[in-house]
Amino acid sequence: MPAPRVLTELDEWPRHQTIDTFDMIANPSPGWSDGYWHCVGDPDGEVNLITALRLYHNTNVIDAYAILSTGEGRQYNVRATRRLRPNIDELRVGPFSQEIIRGLRTLRLGLDENPHDVSFDILWESSAPPYDECPGVRTWVDGRLAGERSNLVQLGDLSGWIRVGGKEYRFEAGDGWVGAKDHSWGQANTGEGEQPNRHAAPVERRRSPWGSPGARWWSLVGFPDRSLYLSFRHRDDGTLTAAGTGGAELTELGRVHSRIDYPYGSGREGWAYADLAVSDIEFEDGFPRLKSARLDLTRPDGGLDRFLLETVSKPVYMQGGGYWGGWDDGLGRGVYRGDLVEGEVWDVSHPVIVRDLNGAEVRQRPGGHYAELYTRYANLDDPDDVGLGLQECVFIGEYQGIKAM
Repeated sequence: MPAPRVLTELDEWPRHQTIDTFDMIANPSPGWSDGYWHCVGDPDGEVNLITALRLYHNTNVIDAYAILSTGEGRQYNVRATRRLRPNIDELRVGPFSQEIIRGLRTLRLGLDENPHDVSFDILWESSAPPYDECPGVRTWVDGRLAGERSNLVQLGDLSGWIRVGGKEYRFEAGDGWVGAKDHSWGQANTGEGEQPNRHAAPVERRRSPWGSPGARWWSLVGFPDRSLYLSFRHRDDGTLTAAGTGGAELTELGRVHSRIDYPYGSGREGWAYADLAVSDIEFEDGFPRLKSARLDLTRPDGGLDRFLLETVSKPVYMQGGGYWGGWDDGLGRGVYRGDLVEGEVWDVSHPVIVRDLNGAEVRQRPGGHYAELYTRYANLDDPDDVGLGLQECVFIGEYQGIKAM
């Protein structure tokens, strides 16, 4: 007997590719998911916010989180989950909400008042077209499809307010606040509580998901007249390899994976840098936390764009959102927990050590230092050309004499 069909709001749109409704997923893996990752930061580094919402269609779960670090060195974490169906059309989880006002252009992100002392109402206006960063990448392990992923990235202009730790921040488009977005979908292990398949034969050789020793750089930066996506791997021997979301090395792209895009209606075509060089790297007090660096990016015409990178925010640690065995139960994202809202506050004033408010260390995985930053990009040849954006710079093994924690 065929499964009962359920019509959702998306079935009104003329975009069907099978005879099924949009309630049904062609990939049966419990690891299939689809969702959003939004970052928000200000030029003074007072706020470093990441909020996400994700649907796990084959386990019938939707969850969301907000993780926000402040200039005082506090990280506020809020996580929520619920059953996905029958309310699959509602992008709402407990106090979290997301409204798609116009696809790829205008969104509203919300977190209602809750016991964890952080809330917000943010209007997101895309500042340039999206970039298809990871177009259908598949991963195979021992002949089995272990993962597949697509994702787009995009910069946004922001207006609205954030309340955290007894303070309120209000901002309008043009105030210099910058949003970065990643919308990804595919098969991964998040929908299975990040647990391996206990029935499968062990993999004899398992490469680290973050690759060989060195640094993974990944950034989305908003400039006054353009948006920049940039990712690469940099090793101690100076080797550079393009990289993408999820840690995949993209050797076919050469030494750098990048994209420059201009505002909607500008009439200007996007393009990519041809090469780069990294120098003058400085770390926070000798710990594996980026303080500043210089990037020389080679344009297609052979000219150089030279940038000084300076970290302006405190780190925000992804484990607070449920990654790597996060949540109070230690099972990670995408797990059915009923209707649940939980959270805590961490002390993130140290460059790489996280503590609770009683002073006890909260061990972070993987490597103890995985976090996101907001960074200023200052053009060394044009003092008016200054960008701000999300910067991920994480180290595997040893890099520039710095060992990962």
